[in-house]
This record gives sequence, structure tokens and C-alpha cells, in this order.
Amino acid sequence: MAGRVTNRRSEPARDQAQSQQTRRGANPVLALQRSIGNRAVGQVLARDLLRTGTVQIGSVGQIKVKGGNLEEWAGTATLDTVEVTSKKGKHSAKLQKLANSGTRTDVKVTIAPANKAGEQLNVGGGTLLEVSAAHIKDYSVEDGVETWRVTDFQRVHRTQITHKIS
Repeated sequence: MAGRVTNRRSEPARDQAQSQQTRRGANPVLALQRSIGNRAVGQVLARDLLRTGTVQIGSVGQIKVKGGNLEEWAGTATLDTVEVTSKKGKHSAKLQKLANSGTRTDVKVTIAPANKAGEQLNVGGGTLLEVSAAHIKDYSVEDGVETWRVTDFQRVHRTQITHKIS
């Protein structure tokens, strides 16, 4: 290996800067955290883990769900509240009015299935919750995202829906 020259002494400041850049670029979550903050990263990561779905309320209409405790409802757990996060939209004024009125209503919650790599293709499956005589409570909006609960219901019927293609 004649002719090859190696400088074993390098500038410490330059090496440190290069290693910091390598460390910063190595983890995309940490880079995202530095750019948008802890809370926002937590929300992004939480969204990826949550199931999505829709909530159908007779007087309000259909609402796309962004998050909440749908994962627990899709399983076998017995819960007393459906927690919902949705995007503020045309339905919001009616939903807030319903939450403030204390009126009971029937609600249908459709929870989308969570497929992972290697699982069977799921076409139209998921979980359907038919909630009878529920109250909509604790409606609030922050930065265009609304949170609210379906609670104090008299009955809930959970149906697992599967249509699989192998």
C-alpha cells in the first residue's frame, strides 16, 4: 500500500461537528422533534398508532375520526366512554350544540381495521359500535382539532366486521 498517506491527527473541532451532524441525521424522529417540538412529535407519533374511523350521529351527520380511544374499543375491552378527536368542520356547530344541550342520541362508530405488513388484505372490515341513548360531552376545540366524548350510554353493541381476501 505504498503511496497511501493517512493523517491520524485531525482537527478535534471539525471531527466533533461532523459527528454531531451524523448523530442528528441518524434519527429522523429526533430531527423532527428539534424542528417542531416535543408536543407536536408526540401528536404525530400518536396519530400513527391510532385507528381511524367515522362517527355517525343522526342530527349531526358523519364525522371523520382522527384519534381517541378507538384502539381499545376495537379489541375486547369493556369501556364506558368513546373518546374522539376530529377535525373541525361543517358538523362542528351542531356537535357543540348537542354537547351543550345534554340530549341523548344514538351513535354509530365505525372503526377501521389496522393492517400490518404481511397480514391479509382487509376489505371493508373493522369494528362497528352501535351506541344507544348516549350523551355527547366535553366538546372543545384547539387549533382546528376538536375533542369530545360519547358517554353515559344505556347500551353498546360491538360487531367485528371481516371481509378478507387471502
